[in-house]
Amino acid sequence: MHDFWDYTGAAAVVLFGVGQLFIGIAILWRTIERATLWMRGHHARATITSIDEESDSEGHRIYRSTVEFLAATGEPRRIALADTVTGRPRIGARITVVYRPNDPEHVDALGIAKGVGHLIAVPILVVVGVAAIVLPIAYLLGLDGVLAWSEQALADTIDRLDKAISGPLGRLQRLLMDWFG
Repeated sequence: MHDFWDYTGAAAVVLFGVGQLFIGIAILWRTIERATLWMRGHHARATITSIDEESDSEGHRIYRSTVEFLAATGEPRRIALADTVTGRPRIGARITVVYRPNDPEHVDALGIAKGVGHLIAVPILVVVGVAAIVLPIAYLLGLDGVLAWSEQALADTIDRLDKAISGPLGRLQRLLMDWFG
């Protein structure tokens, strides 16, 4: 029988798992949104015209670049990039930017670094989130013995798998032996 603390602990872990799933889904959504912008947006060569130094939540220096470029309409634009970087960019540097065709105020610097990090983070967040949801619920439902792998449980599982597939595999083995001696 489970007590109050079992349910409280399980609820806390499940909430943690739900949070991890939401964070993973949000990052995946942002990555898909960015990839769609890169594929369907207008690309332009831009020049970094100014740099604002800021601090992140931990007090580290980060930099926000302002760029100038010509929109597809020929109209000059001067926009601060939404994303910050940790390395100080060089004023006058040329970069490729991409913006929404219907919203030239939303400008993103073209690059893959954030996409790669997101591709690594999303599966980790999803696996941790699912495990943090499933395992406490399995424990409360009394299925924790199924999830606890011991040597005996592993041996029993292997024996069951062997019995389940030995019929077809045994026939295949005999057939191969008949053919190839």
